[in-house]
Amino acid sequence: MIARLLFALPFLARNSTVIFFLSAPTCLLAQAKPVARYERPYSSSDHEFIVQPMGARGLAMIRDEDKFEKGKKKWEVTFVDSTLHQFWQIELYVDIRKNIIGHDFYQGNVYLIYQETEISREIILIEINPATQSYKAHSFKPEADIRFVYFTIVKSKAIFGGYIQSEATLFMYDLNNEVARVIPGTFRPKVELLDIRTNVNGTFNVILKEKPNKLVIHTFDETGVMLFEKIITIEDKKTILEAQTSTLERDEMVIMGTWTFGNNKLASGIFSVVVDVTQDLPVNYYWLTELEHFLDYQKPEKAAKLKAKNEWRKGRGKSSSFRVNLSVEHIKESKNGFFLLTEAYEAPASYYNSRWSSPYGYSPYNYYSPYNGGYYPYAFNSMPSRYYYPYGSPYSPYGSSSNYNPSNQMRIFQTSLAYFDLKGELLHDRSLKFKEIKMTTKDQVSDFVEYEGVVTLACKNEQEINVEYARDDGSEPVAQKLTTVMDENEISKSESQENSGIRAWYDGYFYVFGYQTVKNNIDRKSRDVFYINKIKGG
Repeated sequence: MIARLLFALPFLARNSTVIFFLSAPTCLLAQAKPVARYERPYSSSDHEFIVQPMGARGLAMIRDEDKFEKGKKKWEVTFVDSTLHQFWQIELYVDIRKNIIGHDFYQGNVYLIYQETEISREIILIEINPATQSYKAHSFKPEADIRFVYFTIVKSKAIFGGYIQSEATLFMYDLNNEVARVIPGTFRPKVELLDIRTNVNGTFNVILKEKPNKLVIHTFDETGVMLFEKIITIEDKKTILEAQTSTLERDEMVIMGTWTFGNNKLASGIFSVVVDVTQDLPVNYYWLTELEHFLDYQKPEKAAKLKAKNEWRKGRGKSSSFRVNLSVEHIKESKNGFFLLTEAYEAPASYYNSRWSSPYGYSPYNYYSPYNGGYYPYAFNSMPSRYYYPYGSPYSPYGSSSNYNPSNQMRIFQTSLAYFDLKGELLHDRSLKFKEIKMTTKDQVSDFVEYEGVVTLACKNEQEINVEYARDDGSEPVAQKLTTVMDENEISKSESQENSGIRAWYDGYFYVFGYQTVKNNIDRKSRDVFYINKIKGG
């Protein structure tokens, strides 16, 4: 066991610029600010870190050390508390043939999933308790050749979702009794898995999409017994693209996501529906052009024309002419309703994403489907996209470094946050404008926190953090900019957007992580580091 303590650097106000354009009552909101920092040396030959949030308990950082001993690979897991002070570090040795395919945090434990994907398909599940500084390894091999694409923990059970060839199935592993089995009644042909999510009451939800126009929602207890099933009929000529359930922090369960017309792969709108066991409630469909702020990234004249045109088309029963790639990133329950965070992006025609051809390596929510060849980029706990495939590797889906073309990049240009009441009806929406972000693969670039009636929406773009915060009643937001360097005597010479990001953490806090070259303006020295900043929302 190795322990190392790093102390947080002080926050210095010069790194924050605030732009006020509000009425006096809203301006009384506190500013967003960085409050702590963790960093460690990093070189270009090192593997990237996977960051697993643990709520108020802190963060876990996992990485492949690229070192070997007796046929096993060394993995390092480092734990920091909520002040970003390191309190434990452990080394794990895993069969060299197994790669990490998933990670999760549940009731004080961090769970890491490794699998040999080509030969035996044996799974190693490592259960780590940072409070007691102990761990336990579990090993099992599914009887069937299941292509796992979902993973979550429910009490003492590990739940996997995936496909046997093209048939969806759920698989459960009992951590206490070391027993693995397929959950009865879940082997379903011609359906698509859209979501598996653990509820706060120790149950879990599954969303299936059945052709041509049905969503099937199941809720199971921790033993795999189905508690209820609900079938939701989707309107003719509409298709659900992505969907997530809430986690029953409230009594109401809501499903939110994106939809389109016909077989189009680009989203025309967002939807919400409250799931009621006793009655069928309507599905609320909203065109993107009906949202007040979704088109804020456009010039006002163009936005007005798009809205007017599509209002005319809707009034005559036509489909929307405005469609966009739109990923569902985060839904959250609040005291009076629900939030839905989405990101809009463009991808070049020649763009290749390894997640489209392989479900492995992006977990716990790697949304592969055999029916559309796509993925659901819920990146809250995603793995770095180049973790096993650096651009110089001959095994990389991008080919060698000489073949990599940096012009073939994603262009992420819009973050939208919609707020719904307890009936699933849209109340208002916000958008966060930022300079377009170019990445080699689609990953989450923004997030939000809601705490004590204030909603803070933030986006990281290299060393700049764009922040907007406002009360949850639809008030106009305060705009603010932060930097990822906290010391007034230092600057970030370079910082890549790849394998970095900002995520909601706990209460009103974010964590920001990435890799940068930091230069000290006093001694003129530079250092390459991996860092995590703790940011307090407005």
